[in-house]
Amino acid sequence: MAPVNGEAGRVATITVSVASHGHGVLVTELLRQLAVLDHPGVVRVVVVHNLPAADVAVPPGARFDVVQLHNTRPLGFAANHNLAFSHCTTHWFAVLNPDLEFSCGNPFPPLLDAAATDSGLGAVAPVLLDPGTRAPAPARALVTPLELLRRRLPGWAPPQQPQWLVGAFVLVRAKAFRDVGGFDARYRLYCEDVDFGLRLQLAGWRIHRVAQARVVHDKQQASHRQLRYLWWHLTGLARLWTSAAFARFLLRR
Repeated sequence: MAPVNGEAGRVATITVSVASHGHGVLVTELLRQLAVLDHPGVVRVVVVHNLPAADVAVPPGARFDVVQLHNTRPLGFAANHNLAFSHCTTHWFAVLNPDLEFSCGNPFPPLLDAAATDSGLGAVAPVLLDPGTRAPAPARALVTPLELLRRRLPGWAPPQQPQWLVGAFVLVRAKAFRDVGGFDARYRLYCEDVDFGLRLQLAGWRIHRVAQARVVHDKQQASHRQLRYLWWHLTGLARLWTSAAFARFLLRR
């Protein structure tokens, strides 16, 4: 059964957004994988080149359009995907990292099926798997100083359903993305996905992680190795914890 967006039974269409920071090889491979999946709903892929680079090649047989944008100066994760969304005319907007692998099957059908009968679902995401062990990443609880401590203690257990969705792969209803004004571009690299998830829910949308959809994510964890990324991580946390959205979400729990 074809996934529908709830309006006159039409097939749900998707714009995919990918930001490249000199990741031409990874982006080329991601486009190849999307072409192999050949999901009928994926009609456009927007590649935002955040650093000077040539266009990546469009894979033979791809049935989606590829729009390639080149920034005149480097932007953050949030700003790059907001820029890509300006080219979105579809029902859904998929934010994808370049370092994903679709070896566990096509994630789009189960994601769209989960949202097909629930117009209140603003965003859905697959389970992200470790590339080495194929262990699933845990669902994410609200990021607080106490939660960061608890995650390192014996007996910690993740929530059954996440309170925010990891930005490595998140499928957002375009109406919901517009409703909350997209990502907050004041975040450079970290915590914009946390903030986005909180604002979606505060605006009345629900989020959901779909167990039947699984994607391998070769996460880079650059903040563990480079001071610049660590600084962005710390400033992202500081911005999140002092934001109005964070305070409102805490009060409503």
